[in-house]
Amino acid sequence: MDSNAQKWYGIVAATVVIIAALGWYFGVHQKAVAPTSTTNNATSTSGTATSTDGLTGVQNIPDESTLKQPDLSRPYTPLSTLPQSVQDNNKKLYATAVEQLKFNPNGIAYWLQLAGLRKGANDFTGAEEVWLYVTKRWSTDPIAYNNLGDLYAFSLKSSVQAVVYWNKAIAADPKGIPTYINLATFQNINLQDKPAAKATLGAGLKANPGNASLQAALNALQ
Repeated sequence: MDSNAQKWYGIVAATVVIIAALGWYFGVHQKAVAPTSTTNNATSTSGTATSTDGLTGVQNIPDESTLKQPDLSRPYTPLSTLPQSVQDNNKKLYATAVEQLKFNPNGIAYWLQLAGLRKGANDFTGAEEVWLYVTKRWSTDPIAYNNLGDLYAFSLKSSVQAVVYWNKAIAADPKGIPTYINLATFQNINLQDKPAAKATLGAGLKANPGNASLQAALNALQ
């Protein structure tokens, strides 16, 4: 496989995993909110907060005084190469996310939707702004960290940041198998660092003993 094919393989593999993860996330976390100073929706014991909608998390209470909310008035223009029906639908999705966030800025799923649409429109700076915001407000949620890893790896071309944020995603969710594979694929194919890739997969197997996907990926590197 030549170098260009290898790079495309890395891009496709990571993108498929991210899209699948977001689809799952929107289905499960649509009602997820961050507790606010005026709404006492959580009780805490031994560092674990439990919200009224049944979701649990650790250190999910943000210090909003130090956070700057992303600009919801930022222009959004879908790619002109998309079918008109897709452009129109994406505009509606974007407008809905903005409307919902103006009404209630605590909806994490809408922030993720906003960032995903921005990235799809090649507004990488706008997507980065939102995902970084999400990592600060919902510091234990792995989705934004994973998306930032992908963004830095393949769009903003910052290999160091890509590795940093994929590792943060792993720290937030050590059971997230696709994240280990995303990072190891990038390390092996794009960074040409097979020892690092093996170490990533080894860490994944340590956290998830006997996982067939991780073991198969590690075997392929031998």
